[in-house]
Amino acid sequence: MNYGISLDIGTSGTRGHAVDLDTGKILSTAVTECHPLPGANIMDHLTFCINVGTDIAHRILIDTANKVVSALDVDKNSVERVSICGNPIQLSLFQGIPVDDLAFA
Repeated sequence: MNYGISLDIGTSGTRGHAVDLDTGKILSTAVTECHPLPGANIMDHLTFCINVGTDIAHRILIDTANKVVSALDVDKNSVERVSICGNPIQLSLFQGIPVDDLAFA
């Protein structure tokens, strides 16, 4: 079976789906109950990142994504596609891109 994985890095948590690419059927879902970065909103996450560094925030988000993918219980060798969505700050942090300038936007 060929799998696709979708991840949504949201402001309040992370959601993942494992999808059968042949049928489009969602095979499993995993959801975190809270965002891994401290704070209740995106501005809190941005402040945390500025204070502790992009590298730490990036590592936290990568660790969370790996946990969500593991919870989907699919053969990772059969994953052909991965799709990740989120707001610009979450996506930048996921990619390890500095977000300091976004604090002044």
